[in-house]
Amino acid sequence: MRTTAETLSLLLAELGSSGDFATRFTVEADPQLHVEGVGDVPLPVTIHSAHRLCAVARPAHHGYKDQTRLDPRVRDTWEIPASAIRFDSWQWPSVLGRALARIARELGLPSDVQLDAELHNLLVYAPGQFFAVHQDSEKTDGMLGTLVVTLPSRFTGGDFVVSHQGRTLRARGSASRLSMVAFYADCHHEVRPVKQGYRVVLTWNLIARGGAKPAEVSAQTLAALADAVNAFWQPPQPGRGDDDESEPPDRLVYLLDHEYTQSGLSWTRLKGADAVRVAALRKVAERLDAEIFLALADVHEIWSAEDDPGEYGHWDYADDEEEMADDDDVAAEPVLGELIDSDIELRHWLALDGSELDSEASFVARHELCFTRPSSDCTPFESEYQGYMGNYGNTLDRWYHRAAVVMWSRENAFVIRARQSPHWAIEQIADRLEAGDAAQALVWARRLQPFWKRAAHRADAALLDATLPVAALIEDADIADMLLAPFSLRELTRQMAPCLLRLMKRHGLAWCAGRLRQWAAPYQDPDCQLAWLAHTLPGLTAAFGAAANMNGPALAAALVEERWNWLQKHIGQVLAHSTGSARMRALEKTGPALLALIRGSRDGCRPDLRQPIIDTLLSADLPVAVPLGVLRAAAAGLADVPGLGLGPVHARCLQLLAASLALPERARGDWAILMPAIFAGDLGKNLANFLESSSQQSLEWPLAQEKRQLVEQFIGRHELPVRYETRRIGRPYTLVLEKTKALFEREAAARKQWAKDLAWLRQVEDSFVQ
Repeated sequence: MRTTAETLSLLLAELGSSGDFATRFTVEADPQLHVEGVGDVPLPVTIHSAHRLCAVARPAHHGYKDQTRLDPRVRDTWEIPASAIRFDSWQWPSVLGRALARIARELGLPSDVQLDAELHNLLVYAPGQFFAVHQDSEKTDGMLGTLVVTLPSRFTGGDFVVSHQGRTLRARGSASRLSMVAFYADCHHEVRPVKQGYRVVLTWNLIARGGAKPAEVSAQTLAALADAVNAFWQPPQPGRGDDDESEPPDRLVYLLDHEYTQSGLSWTRLKGADAVRVAALRKVAERLDAEIFLALADVHEIWSAEDDPGEYGHWDYADDEEEMADDDDVAAEPVLGELIDSDIELRHWLALDGSELDSEASFVARHELCFTRPSSDCTPFESEYQGYMGNYGNTLDRWYHRAAVVMWSRENAFVIRARQSPHWAIEQIADRLEAGDAAQALVWARRLQPFWKRAAHRADAALLDATLPVAALIEDADIADMLLAPFSLRELTRQMAPCLLRLMKRHGLAWCAGRLRQWAAPYQDPDCQLAWLAHTLPGLTAAFGAAANMNGPALAAALVEERWNWLQKHIGQVLAHSTGSARMRALEKTGPALLALIRGSRDGCRPDLRQPIIDTLLSADLPVAVPLGVLRAAAAGLADVPGLGLGPVHARCLQLLAASLALPERARGDWAILMPAIFAGDLGKNLANFLESSSQQSLEWPLAQEKRQLVEQFIGRHELPVRYETRRIGRPYTLVLEKTKALFEREAAARKQWAKDLAWLRQVEDSFVQ
């Protein structure tokens, strides 16, 4: 039994256009071509005329993504710009006009669309020259396709090949007539190498003018389509063949057959069968009271690949020695197996009036999708082959630029737009609140509940900034909490303090403090949390502390207490799991955060919170660089230093540095190194004896491999000034340890820094003494 998507796809497939992807014909005419620097070019083009054209031409460039390149491996031909070309025949405009009318009919354009031609260039292909398979870029707004007119001349090879959806059109030119080939811009095409003579062509950009009226569709067909779309939106039913989805699709996403760019996507410039099918879906949308949009669709598919393609995707014309006009040779490609995974992202949405919809990137669920042409039948703009990796076989990633019609029931419009753009949803609720319609705002907010956490998973400070005032106006505390749940503490800024205070006024201190705790609960990068503590917390707690009449100091205290609990755990983990310079760097980063918490405890009128922080700074577990960093950070804002209670910290640092400098300097021959940590067993005992010996500079130590590794890891982890290497002679090998001059250099640098820090402490002593 067919699925509803398959039924809908078949109905749309029956609405195919009478037009084709390309057309070719010949015309008996002479435009009386005149080229600047050459003069008149009589037809047929002779070899002498071709040589003169080449003399004033330049090598042709080609487009690659957003670049323009000169690469004869891709495009090897001569080009003359349109500005150097004119046509002197008074009959030529009418000849071209009749040709354009024929092209419009044969490409299946609506009758009220006028097709204009904008001259682009003249190209000359000498023997051996070619243009590899490519798609034309849209060189101007409204460009629908390309017209190539081959001037009559005698040449062999140089076949012009246009391909689309597995179909191919070939043209070779004529010795006596103008040969015209027109095709849609998303068609792939190539010029195969010229063998003898010269191929001379003129190219025009085809531009659609005017608005296209919706194509006529029978009432019976419309009724069947409307029923199919309506059935598509219904919950899945057992036994009807639908995918096992728990919820019905909120929207229909129908992929168009042709490819479109952002500048080329338009309701009035749809190509071939797309124009008829979209017109039918527009009428269905009217009948079902549905909203309908156009959007670009970026498709990514991962396929299993059954064969190794070797040099997949590479082909050089110089490698092909056969007559290429008589074969269908293409670049070697892997054979596609099964579709492993795929995703589709919609962007650049267009409403019926042509305006661009303000929408964020939207991914398409499988059960929302419908198409008449699978992406695997399209030519990908990029492919990446991955060979056998052990755990899985060969795979091929393919990326496509497609477009889609997106349609949904108007009664579900808010929910669907909200899924696509959380910012838009919050703006709509805010507008209702501002208009005094709190009831409708609450209804819309409740409709966000099933998906809000997923929709806002990329939440940022801008969305939180927009959501906070909305939550502060929502009466329902549970709904307000749901709206704020996807965010984290790092999105909170100083400027959001007034909204938080309004939230507390409406929902209470316990509610607001609980929301802050929940924002802090998920894992966040420690460096980001420390930066937030240092730069954001002081502004928030100062704002809270100033709002004494709104219980602001209590909220500041709650936030400081939660963050202090986290910072204690973080410092404990650093002390337990890191060593050497990595430990020192990690601990030094905590200094500004510790100072922010001290200030926050003051703003929260909680000296009982401040004292544990001061005690931590006085602890022997922390190197003196940590409390010293707090003092330096505090001194940068001298205005509030006396009220921070840092006098004991200053005195402790002064004492430690003075005591360190009072110790005698290391004697020149003293090689003793203090054992930095416990290393159990005989291995540790022997290593300690060597390190702590003041006279022994080196040690040759026969050890098995595992024990050598333990010693080397200990030395490296603690960054000891000891060089080690293994002498691979005898059994077991010998580990050679040698103390280095870094022992003396490090201690000299440390003493220099101590003296500098001690001088600074004495200079600012009056600021910290209370």
